[in-house]
Amino acid sequence: MDTDPVRKIREFGEFLARNKAAFARAAGELEGRHYTASARGGLVRAEVDHRARLVGIHIDRAAVARSRGGELGAYIVEAVGQARDEARAEYRRLIQAGVR
Repeated sequence: MDTDPVRKIREFGEFLARNKAAFARAAGELEGRHYTASARGGLVRAEVDHRARLVGIHIDRAAVARSRGGELGAYIVEAVGQARDEARAEYRRLIQAGVR
């Protein structure tokens, strides 16, 4: 097993240089896309952009009324996590299609 960190860093730099165009194509294709996910049967919804950054969150009044000690926070985390996972999965899919 190769454990030379300098060599690993150099190889990673070469990989990035070889695939710079694929990364740029993927970012360009995804720009402007938004991904939405929900939790608690749609009472909590989160929206992220193509970079998996949170751009919106909707919490229905019923979610607040029905939640007990910490549940609402867990639902928010769940919805945001799912939306981010979708955005990242789409980016990975496009990168893998274009990376050599």
